[in-house]
Amino acid sequence: MRLLIEPRGMNKYKGKTLGWLLKKTEYYFNRYIRLRDAGLPCISCGCNHFEHATHFYPVRGNPQLRFDEDNVHGGCINCNKYLDGNQWEYGLRLPMRIGQESFNALLRRKALADMDTNFKWQRFVVVDKLEYYKQRCKDLESL
Repeated sequence: MRLLIEPRGMNKYKGKTLGWLLKKTEYYFNRYIRLRDAGLPCISCGCNHFEHATHFYPVRGNPQLRFDEDNVHGGCINCNKYLDGNQWEYGLRLPMRIGQESFNALLRRKALADMDTNFKWQRFVVVDKLEYYKQRCKDLESL
């Protein structure tokens, strides 16, 4: 007899579309990033306040890096919304924030993502990430 193991929380999300799951996961992921980076300056300009979780490599064109913690950091609304992420400054500060080795690994993941033009999120992976980031938010909020 063969047993199939479902990812945690899979039954809770029966009937939900993949798009809905991605939006919900993005909500918790971005919330986690803001909690994780609380007290740090904007990744792009260094100002002392931020409201956004901003991607170094944008989600559009890089879906594999959407929930990559090294790719997303707290950024102010001015840099993220009005300066399209202020990418030049972001790129200068990112290796200092995550370390050169992690930055190089992110560059390699980006190169691999560029080669995989048919990437599509799998439902069970998204559900697993959703449950993971919900828990991470709870953990950080309880500190």
